[in-house]
Amino acid sequence: MANLQIGNKQGLPTELTSFLTTLQAQIMNVQNRTDQLERLAAENARLTTELDHARATNANLQKQLGSQSAPEKNFSEISLSNPAGAVGAPDKNKEPGLEASTWATKASVSLPVTAPKMSTVPSARRIAASVRMFALPSGPSGYEYVYIPRSRRLKHKEVRSSLRTLGVDSSRLLDINFPARGVIGILVHVQYADTFKAKLTTASVEILDAFDPLDPDNVADPKYASLSTHELANTAAMLHHDRCLQALQFLRPHVAIPVGHFFCEEGWISEDEIPTRTTLTNATGGSLFKRQRSSSVTMSE
Repeated sequence: MANLQIGNKQGLPTELTSFLTTLQAQIMNVQNRTDQLERLAAENARLTTELDHARATNANLQKQLGSQSAPEKNFSEISLSNPAGAVGAPDKNKEPGLEASTWATKASVSLPVTAPKMSTVPSARRIAASVRMFALPSGPSGYEYVYIPRSRRLKHKEVRSSLRTLGVDSSRLLDINFPARGVIGILVHVQYADTFKAKLTTASVEILDAFDPLDPDNVADPKYASLSTHELANTAAMLHHDRCLQALQFLRPHVAIPVGHFFCEEGWISEDEIPTRTTLTNATGGSLFKRQRSSSVTMSE
């Protein structure tokens, strides 16, 4: 796009000149973003074509393996000392025990047939995740906790497995906690929240939109029974604060940092507690992000 030559020497008012200059910059920005989107669309089409080709190759290989006949008899089964006779026939002229030490006997042992390794075809979910890595940020940003009921104590892996059965992409579930008796809290990105809620609604799972993680009634531990309502509210906030800090420990650095800002904006943690790449590396040593939480016990129960 050709640059517009705008200046006061054309006799235009200063306000109009400023407006046209700003408009030109916006048009150039839109053009640049359009070019980037077109490149991403072309890359997506190329990846789709490669996926179709890989699937076709995989199907062809499986068909060939299924049509293959039984492998021919291994040459090692043929006795070198008895080419014209039956395999393994003993030689009467040999001394007892000599037959077992011959090369023909050792070579008669059949070797196991190893099937060729098949190349793994990436799933559509992994391809979509890879495409998102190279896409420019667009749409709304932020995170949201979705609360649903539970009938009993559950482990984190049970919740993920059950939601996966309902068609939920478990890789988009950033955190699972148990903020109160009979309640599950699930953290997702706002761009996946509507899809996640739709799948829950389709499966007739109730969404607890009115649930407040800071409600004093969430504190059900008998050891807090003697506290006043104000003290219970402070305890509920403290427990939720601890849950947020624990969630940050199990997120990868590129996710933990923006989630930490979200927690701070909600008033659940302080600004000093927002993780940085340095603090995450020093605290975890690069191994904590691979650990899986299995306990379902929470301080609020």
